[in-house]
Amino acid sequence: MVMWNEEDVVTPPSGPPVFSARNLKVTTKAGVQLLDDVSITVPSGTLVGVIGPSGAGKSILLGALTGLRPATSGHVTWNGRDLYAEYAQLRYLVGLVPQEDILHRQLTVRRALQFAARLRLPPGMSSTERNQRVDQVLAEVDLADQADQRIDSLSGGQRKRTSIALELLTAPRLLFLDEPTSGLDPGLDKQLMGSLRSLADSDRVVLVVTHSVLALDECDRVLVLARGGRVAFFGPPSDVLPFFGVDDYPAAFAALEDETWVDRYAHSPAPSAYVGRTAAVPVPVPAGEAPPPQRDVPPPQRTAPPPQPPVPPPQRTAPARQLWTLIHRNAAVVAADRLFVLLLIGMPIALALMAQAFPGRAGLSLSEAQGDVNQVQQRLVVLVVGAALMGTALSVRELVGERPIYRRERAVGLSPAAYLLSKVVVLGVLVACQCVVFTVLALLGLPGPDDALLLGGGLLEVAVAIAAVGVTITVAALAISAAVTSTEQTMPALVAMVMSQLILCGGLFPLAGRDGLEQVSWLLPARFGYAATAATAGLQQPPAPAVDPLFEPTAGQWLMDLGLLGVQAMAFLALAAWTLHLSVTRSPWR
Repeated sequence: MVMWNEEDVVTPPSGPPVFSARNLKVTTKAGVQLLDDVSITVPSGTLVGVIGPSGAGKSILLGALTGLRPATSGHVTWNGRDLYAEYAQLRYLVGLVPQEDILHRQLTVRRALQFAARLRLPPGMSSTERNQRVDQVLAEVDLADQADQRIDSLSGGQRKRTSIALELLTAPRLLFLDEPTSGLDPGLDKQLMGSLRSLADSDRVVLVVTHSVLALDECDRVLVLARGGRVAFFGPPSDVLPFFGVDDYPAAFAALEDETWVDRYAHSPAPSAYVGRTAAVPVPVPAGEAPPPQRDVPPPQRTAPPPQPPVPPPQRTAPARQLWTLIHRNAAVVAADRLFVLLLIGMPIALALMAQAFPGRAGLSLSEAQGDVNQVQQRLVVLVVGAALMGTALSVRELVGERPIYRRERAVGLSPAAYLLSKVVVLGVLVACQCVVFTVLALLGLPGPDDALLLGGGLLEVAVAIAAVGVTITVAALAISAAVTSTEQTMPALVAMVMSQLILCGGLFPLAGRDGLEQVSWLLPARFGYAATAATAGLQQPPAPAVDPLFEPTAGQWLMDLGLLGVQAMAFLALAAWTLHLSVTRSPWR
């Protein structure tokens, strides 16, 4: 079976593998020190617990150790290679389980891992080999019996183990976890730490940031951080309480209010014993047996590691293949959410019923309206605004809701273009179908436009224009979703998006010739979508007043209106790509 082999991406020096962080500092632009001279050194097979009060920089340290947010200064090495300098090569050896779930809860455990395997594992692996790897990691985290359960039906501990299984797919040598026991009861807490102990025993370095101290005895080393990101202790868990001269961890946390503990640690034997050289991790020895020889690993250099020949990164899955996998995954997530499917079906039906309640039965026919142009205008406005509502509602939460998943997948080689295009394809198809159904039902039993301009049927032209509006607004909503920082911010954005389309579509009052307002309306998809439908309906012809050159009832003008929607869609797509990039590259401390 083909896997990411350590030998494929690093050239190991002599001696056992060692993970080392030296003199890590993180400083904001304002000069605030968030992490101050943190150094640790551990051999493979070590479980490290990181504890400390709130504001001690534990999560910041995790970002620095994994290379996701490199430290301002200092070095992180694995097996003699600089993680920051060779991140493209070494990132496949790093597994990270963030606080948030990084899986789609609507899928079963096995299905979610199968999609992840197609994205993360080498492209040369067959489907059978990928499925075998999925079965292996499920067994490793003791989830084989839950493989066919939906993730949202699992307990908190099982969901966290599912996230761990996801990271184990690529067989990482370094596994980092941020608050994996948060929200778990004491029994599950200890059970999960026992699982991490087993993972470390499989020749990995496992580092876990935690607020829980119930199972620290499972760790080989404990790193205690004081406020300001300074090291107050690093060593075996059995030495933590004696070092602080207390009987329990609450007292140890209280002692950290005294900043002198940082200096006491720096001048104690601990840094030399546990950082200056990699002391062997104690192994339990049965009574009557001699202890095994201790591993003696030379201390890593305190300066940057010496330059080594560059190693090309492993081949990653091609963006086109990623796109196909992501389209399948997005479709599977939608299909698995029954309530969401019902809403998809129900929204165009509900909007169409409301549209049918409008007075007048002229539909979109000016001849049937007998001079009452408002009937036609009102129905066109309803169609355009309905498309705006469906496109925005379907997409505005999509990217911000998946941000933890995207950040992690981006870090291990996911193509941003493939990710964004997969959303556009799946959501665009869904919205287009909704818009067509909405248009047909909203005009059911009513006359359509008197003439067609290009496609041979006026109703068909209106449906195409409304679908184009919906798809364009879907892309715009994705740009908003990438820009906001929480799902709570999407509701005001939805209201603003829909109301702006309503007011500036051109159907409530004339926009042509109104300096400023007309130019602003050009930024909105509803402006050109309404213009295309108005052209088909003949709102530039008697008895309708000549109100807008965009309404000219010609095939050329209809195509131009749709073409301008296409230009808007491309602009919104570029904006979405930019905001998506910013959402994962901006650092909270830069």
